[in-house]
Amino acid sequence: MRNMKKLSVLVAASLFSAGSWAADIVKNVDVVVVGSGASGMAAAVEAQEAGLKTVLLEKMPTIGGSALYIEGTFAVETDHQKSMYIGLDRDWAYKNHMEFNHGFINGPLIRKWINNSANSIKWMEDHGVTFHDVRTLFEDGYRTWHIFKDGKGVEFVNQMAKSFKEHGGTILTETPGTEIIYEDGKVTGIMAEDVEGETYQFNTQGGVIVAAGGFINNPEYLKKYGIRSDYLIVGPKTGRDGDSLPWYDKVGARLEGMGTHLAIGAWLSGKDPNTQLSQPEHTTVYSQLASLLRQPYMWVADDGKRFIDESQAPLWMNTDPAVERVGGSYFAVFDDTLKDYMINEGIDVSHSDWVRVGHKLDLLEEGIEIGQEEGYVYVSNTIEGLAKKMGVDPVAFKKTVEDNNRYAVNGLDEEFPKDRKYVRSISKPPYFAVKGDNATLITLGGPSTNTDMQILREKDLKPVEGLYVVGCEVGGIYGDSYNLTLEGMASSFAINSGRFASQHIAKKLGK
Repeated sequence: MRNMKKLSVLVAASLFSAGSWAADIVKNVDVVVVGSGASGMAAAVEAQEAGLKTVLLEKMPTIGGSALYIEGTFAVETDHQKSMYIGLDRDWAYKNHMEFNHGFINGPLIRKWINNSANSIKWMEDHGVTFHDVRTLFEDGYRTWHIFKDGKGVEFVNQMAKSFKEHGGTILTETPGTEIIYEDGKVTGIMAEDVEGETYQFNTQGGVIVAAGGFINNPEYLKKYGIRSDYLIVGPKTGRDGDSLPWYDKVGARLEGMGTHLAIGAWLSGKDPNTQLSQPEHTTVYSQLASLLRQPYMWVADDGKRFIDESQAPLWMNTDPAVERVGGSYFAVFDDTLKDYMINEGIDVSHSDWVRVGHKLDLLEEGIEIGQEEGYVYVSNTIEGLAKKMGVDPVAFKKTVEDNNRYAVNGLDEEFPKDRKYVRSISKPPYFAVKGDNATLITLGGPSTNTDMQILREKDLKPVEGLYVVGCEVGGIYGDSYNLTLEGMASSFAINSGRFASQHIAKKLGK
């Protein structure tokens, strides 16, 4: 009976379908969105609310993707900022991002995105998304980061899904897109297959919007594009596999920035970073331990020597390459005096919004015991003993500590001109070291696009009709690194680009 039903659907649909690709089910729609992260959810809602018949495909069992891990989003000239007398404007933000990336990015698209960023905050609020603060990670930083309720993207995902379904949209989980339908230079649909092996052919009148989330979970693609494949991964450990990259090859898309990714600092060595996330009001043993890797006192590489001005800690785009140059990991070193300071006075540098500056590490004693058991915290009553446990050159490490202590007495860091308030002595035993490994969140490269998010061909830079890409798979948004000085950019671009693609399709179809 089930097969008869599928046959009836197939026969009826094929009477006006673009062609048969031997699918079990053929459906004619306006838009298919591939991926349900921030960009995919925004694209789906924008399209469905514009009156476009939209299907949202998600390969994983649940929706949300990396959006579940975002804390806030970038915007300028919002009502929130105006009420706080934050005078940052669109022109300034545009110039900041262009200069940060040396102009090697898609200027017209950057301008459109930043100009629309405040509108998208209002759009989200109209859909039930709440923001509780506008923050920065940095001392005297730019307050562009609009923090979601509870510091998570969960509410955003839930409210977007609610609106999408209320307006008649269809969500198919565990149903990845498998192949785009590309005929006569146009994308006219997409094939998909669900977890039961049932295949779908979606013929799209308006277009396919790819919001597939990049390829950070695919070691082969990471190697191909020059990204180290053993980074710790923040966020989903599966699903972001670069499934769409063959589609871009198929249409001859121009790719750019394929080696760029959102480095997110170092985390406890060998431990899943997702265990080290927390809400700022409810920190955990692991989030407090991870915050030690952000403190600006003394970092050493495997050779027992310092390698950076440690006060750069919040600037992941600076610390990540510095740590990569010394092997991808380092040790944060402190003594009993600094331990007591962090417990009783609080930390000097935020661990993102998970553990904020000034937070007292009330769980640190417990964490040190756990960290020793798990193998990334080292404790000794002597500098030589600590070096041995860390596995670093004891002679070099002893000299590093002696030099550091001399700098602390003199109030001058002779190696790296670090702010003197962070030049702290390491002289009271016991001595501690925490090992951290570099981590990343998402890849940030992909096809070049126009300002409507249409993919451009390599051969002539003309758009591929019917194919759009949004979110972190868009090329030309960043140069060689993420711009953390304008906090919340990745999620902001995802949301805005998703909306841009659907707005273009709606206009094209007269909606």
